[in-house]
Amino acid sequence: MSYDKRVIKLQENIYAVRGIWLNGFSFFNTYSYILCSEKNNEILLIDTCGPGSGSMINHAVEVMGRSMTDITGIALTHWHKDHTGSLAEVVSMAGTPDKPVKIFIHKEDAPILLSQKIKLLTMHPSLRMKMPHGPGKLPRKGLFSLVELAPESGENPLDAYDVEFIHTPGHTPGHTSYLYRRSMSLFSGCGLSLFGRNTVGVVPVFYNRDKQVESAKKLADMEFSYLYPAHLNVRRDEIKRENRVPFKGKIKSIDRITGTLPVFRYPKS
Repeated sequence: MSYDKRVIKLQENIYAVRGIWLNGFSFFNTYSYILCSEKNNEILLIDTCGPGSGSMINHAVEVMGRSMTDITGIALTHWHKDHTGSLAEVVSMAGTPDKPVKIFIHKEDAPILLSQKIKLLTMHPSLRMKMPHGPGKLPRKGLFSLVELAPESGENPLDAYDVEFIHTPGHTPGHTSYLYRRSMSLFSGCGLSLFGRNTVGVVPVFYNRDKQVESAKKLADMEFSYLYPAHLNVRRDEIKRENRVPFKGKIKSIDRITGTLPVFRYPKS
């Protein structure tokens, strides 16, 4: 099977992999991002997509001219299986007992990942349907070390990659977005998603809707040049703050039906 159509070159050192969502399906686009940091020349992977995406990520790393053992860190936006499902697969190819892969995750989401327990997700702000969901399988012991992100500590364990972490709760308690400072590239996870070609907004799955919307607006007002969401669409062009038009007016019927919420728009590419 050829994975070439699933690999997207975004910048010289940033590639996207359109992996598997859940249950072997790509029901909607789900991305893992490969960042080769210009600061340390090591690879930081942002999310791993759903189970079965490991070989796709491996192929993308090879397309970059690198090896899976160059992956020294995996930054998780949150614990959901469509983001952590290939964690064990990737670490089995990247980690060794002498060089375990660092897995970064917010301290509020870490216990869910470690416990491997099923949780109930809330879907749709009006219907509030409850659906069971679990985290991805943990890698084999000895091949990884877990690094809990704690904003209040004032420490940044991702500084070696020139990456900042931003706590953006709402989708999950510990949902985290990541900013690569060198190119001001924002990996928003589910904090912001790109609907169609030019509408950025909030997905209908949440832990706390008010916090989810608050976090999305915080991200929308941040200084960044490129937006790389975890789901739906991705664009290569810049999305500077002065070009973002905040959403105003009546919410469309389609957004009410799907439970999505537009936050801002920017010019079509």
